[in-house]
Amino acid sequence: MLYIITEYFHPFSEAGGPISSIGNIFKILKSSFNITLITSSKDYNDKNLPDDIKSNAIQIEYITGCRIIYISKTLKGLNILFKTINFTDIIYINGLFKPSLNLVPIIKSNKLIVAPRGMLQAPLLKQKCFQKKLYLSFLKLIFFFKKVKWHATTLQEASEIISVFGNKSDIKIISNIPVAPNIYSKNSIKESRSLSLVYYGLIVENKGLLTLIQTLKSLSLPVFLDIYGSIKDQSYWKECLHEINNNQSLATFSYLGHANPSESQTILAKYDAFVLLTKGENFGHSIYESLSVGTPVIITDKTPWQFNESANPPGWIINNDNQGIDTDSLKQTLTNLYHMDNDAYALSSKASHAYAVDFYSSHDFKKEYTDLFNSFDN
Repeated sequence: MLYIITEYFHPFSEAGGPISSIGNIFKILKSSFNITLITSSKDYNDKNLPDDIKSNAIQIEYITGCRIIYISKTLKGLNILFKTINFTDIIYINGLFKPSLNLVPIIKSNKLIVAPRGMLQAPLLKQKCFQKKLYLSFLKLIFFFKKVKWHATTLQEASEIISVFGNKSDIKIISNIPVAPNIYSKNSIKESRSLSLVYYGLIVENKGLLTLIQTLKSLSLPVFLDIYGSIKDQSYWKECLHEINNNQSLATFSYLGHANPSESQTILAKYDAFVLLTKGENFGHSIYESLSVGTPVIITDKTPWQFNESANPPGWIINNDNQGIDTDSLKQTLTNLYHMDNDAYALSSKASHAYAVDFYSSHDFKKEYTDLFNSFDN
């Protein structure tokens, strides 16, 4: 039996990329493995399950069709976990900092695969620093007595695992599984002296929305920014709103709320460019999804995505170091894109789509993940 333990899953959809990652794993492996998914009975914003979905009971999840148990933070939920997990089960831990879900499977099973999902990035470890250090120390103690395998999605994440858990860590590097790229069909006209941008992601400080808003206000150009995403950090969103509400610039801002992940490619295809000034991404599903529909991206150097220099690249990468975003470079990139005509834009758009197609076709995801989950037999 393969159990996938993840903090949030459908019908909750506001937690971002990890839900997509796990859903796509299930899609490609459901015919090869007996999979049960274990997740929380509440969303990150404490939202409860719909009335027609039970907690602490095995059922079929209606979007993916996977067998699933929504565990509550109660003694009953803890008891269900103890009864469900056996010593010989393969346990895939998606994420690290959910003790109510993770600790029982970690303690009971001797076939553990742990995927940090970017949670060991230095900027994220600085948040709630003491609690995280204490918890990681406890995990190190447990892992000392177990044969733990690590799933890193990038070389950078592998180095983060080693920095925390030591250079003897057994690490397998396999990319996240994205959605298949659409057939190229972008037919909107990009006029010179025009620019429509989209931010699509959780609204938290790490994603850099405030910096984007402030930069666009300083440009003195009539650009448009539509903002999609769940508000995870209310105080940070208040800062963003203050900038939006006190806008004397030519830029226009619109907050359009949370979008269902199933609509992401359709939404992203409508814009000239996608912008994410992140301090760190383990993968960045929205980045890939934008590329997959031919919408070029403006991102930082803190993601796995890299582009070769060319006159018409699939995207532009902005440095983001200890001093913050290179705003001069960002302003120049946005200004150049604003003035770009349709002939030049079409080349970048097609390059974006080709980049996503090349990435997707270069992986045999089913084999890579099958080998990972079968590795305990070797």
